[in-house]
Amino acid sequence: MNEMTVVERIRARAYELWQQDGGLEGCADEYWHMARALIEKEIAGQDPSQGIDQDAQPEE
Repeated sequence: MNEMTVVERIRARAYELWQQDGGLEGCADEYWHMARALIEKEIAGQDPSQGIDQDAQPEE
Protein backbone atom coordinates (compact mmCIF):
# COMPACT_ATOMS: atom_id res chain seq x y z
CA MET A 1 0.00 0.00 0.00
CA ASN A 2 1.01 3.57 -0.53
CA GLU A 3 -0.64 5.11 2.53
CA MET A 4 0.95 8.10 4.20
CA THR A 5 1.80 7.92 7.89
CA VAL A 6 0.05 10.31 10.23
CA VAL A 7 3.18 12.45 10.51
CA GLU A 8 3.49 12.61 6.72
CA ARG A 9 -0.15 13.66 6.45
CA ILE A 10 0.33 16.38 9.07
CA ARG A 11 3.49 17.61 7.36
CA ALA A 12 1.79 17.78 3.96
CA ARG A 13 -1.26 19.58 5.37
CA ALA A 14 0.91 22.05 7.31
CA TYR A 15 2.79 22.84 4.10
CA GLU A 16 -0.47 23.38 2.22
CA LEU A 17 -1.74 25.74 4.94
CA TRP A 18 1.59 27.59 4.98
CA GLN A 19 1.48 28.04 1.19
CA GLN A 20 -2.11 29.28 1.30
CA ASP A 21 -1.07 31.97 3.79
CA GLY A 22 1.74 33.18 1.58
CA GLY A 23 4.66 31.27 3.10
CA LEU A 24 5.06 33.28 6.30
CA GLU A 25 8.42 32.69 7.97
CA GLY A 26 8.73 31.68 11.61
CA CYS A 27 5.28 30.11 11.95
CA ALA A 28 6.06 26.41 11.47
CA ASP A 29 4.74 25.35 14.88
CA GLU A 30 1.44 27.15 14.35
CA TYR A 31 0.87 25.46 11.00
CA TRP A 32 1.88 22.09 12.45
CA HIS A 33 -0.69 22.43 15.24
CA MET A 34 -3.44 23.56 12.84
CA ALA A 35 -2.67 20.70 10.48
CA ARG A 36 -2.53 18.17 13.32
CA ALA A 37 -5.98 19.25 14.53
CA LEU A 38 -7.40 18.85 11.01
CA ILE A 39 -5.83 15.42 10.54
CA GLU A 40 -7.05 14.29 13.97
CA LYS A 41 -10.60 15.24 12.95
CA GLU A 42 -10.22 13.30 9.71
CA ILE A 43 -8.93 10.26 11.57
CA ALA A 44 -11.72 10.47 14.14
CA GLY A 45 -14.18 10.02 11.29
CA GLN A 46 -12.36 6.88 10.09
CA ASP A 47 -11.82 3.42 11.54
CA PRO A 48 -11.02 3.85 15.27
CA SER A 49 -8.31 1.18 15.06
CA GLN A 50 -6.19 3.61 13.01
CA GLY A 51 -5.55 5.96 16.01
CA ILE A 52 -3.07 8.82 16.04
CA ASP A 53 0.32 9.16 17.69
CA GLN A 54 -0.37 11.78 20.36
CA ASP A 55 3.35 12.54 20.56
CA ALA A 56 3.72 13.43 16.88
CA GLN A 57 6.02 16.45 16.67
CA PRO A 58 7.34 18.40 13.70
CA GLU A 59 10.76 17.43 12.45
CA GLU A 60 13.24 20.26 12.29
